[in-house]
Amino acid sequence: MGTNWKRCCVCLLVALFLVVIGLIACMVYISLAPTQLRQCQEQLKNDTSALMGKLASLEEEKGALEQQRDGVRADVMELRSELAGTNQTLWETRGRWDSCRSLTHVLQNNITALKDEITQLRGRDTEQGRGQGEIAKLRQQLQEAQQHRAGQAAGEWRILMGTHHAAQQGQLAPIPKTVTGT
Repeated sequence: MGTNWKRCCVCLLVALFLVVIGLIACMVYISLAPTQLRQCQEQLKNDTSALMGKLASLEEEKGALEQQRDGVRADVMELRSELAGTNQTLWETRGRWDSCRSLTHVLQNNITALKDEITQLRGRDTEQGRGQGEIAKLRQQLQEAQQHRAGQAAGEWRILMGTHHAAQQGQLAPIPKTVTGT
């Protein structure tokens, strides 16, 4: 029984020693925990204030970008409106162009008829020796018709080249191809 008792006392002493060391370790940890907690709180506070500053600058950037976006949208709407007006003008010009082409065709037919009539009158004039005044009148009409046609063709050419030049510079929408009677 003496050896058992000694063993039991040694075990109790070792257990007591381990408990005391555990208590000391807990006390040291508990005494250091508030310091670490304060350090963590300070770090959290610093990080929070830095993030709030970044958030404020991001909010300012967001506001500036929204204003810029609204400006760009207004510009796009203005450009769309201008494009619609340009397209309308283009279609109106195309209608006038077709009308001018039709009138030119009619004028060409009239000029041909006048030339034929002049040829007939020249033949009669040589045979009969008269009709000089009528031939001069018809020549005058022919010259006027040719001048009118040349002026109209030049106007059509300017319209065509202006529209072509504007289309090359990307200022006009492309004209859809249609089949015309001429």
